[in-house]
Amino acid sequence: MVCPLFVDFTRMCLKKFPVLVKFTTLQTCDSDQYADCPVYLLCNSNFNCKYLPSCSKQYHEKSPELVQDIFDKKDASEALKNIWTNYCLSPENSKTCAKYQLYSKREIPPLELQPDGSITNPSDFLNKRKHIIHPPK
Repeated sequence: MVCPLFVDFTRMCLKKFPVLVKFTTLQTCDSDQYADCPVYLLCNSNFNCKYLPSCSKQYHEKSPELVQDIFDKKDASEALKNIWTNYCLSPENSKTCAKYQLYSKREIPPLELQPDGSITNPSDFLNKRKHIIHPPK
């Protein structure tokens, strides 16, 4: 089966997130695993946090190895989906995100700040350390 966002040889997700071309081979698009793609989840959500573009841009610019890892390794992809599901794609929970709160004050959150307020070095994902991002209470 092919991803529904793969229409007439055009990946519609790339229209929304053109920077993805740099980070993924897009092999998932024409496989049965397309539903596991974090971008598929993002594109099909009825809600996206208003700071998601700013937040993700920070990772693209400051930690491109992490972004590549997210698309190449299932455990990193699952960690990202956990964050997005619990915070970025939730109208209720997005406002509890530590990064959201800083962006709301016109401050740029540190890259290491996680939505639950914990501090995690992005290289920990690359070093395959287990991360637990706690869902909002």
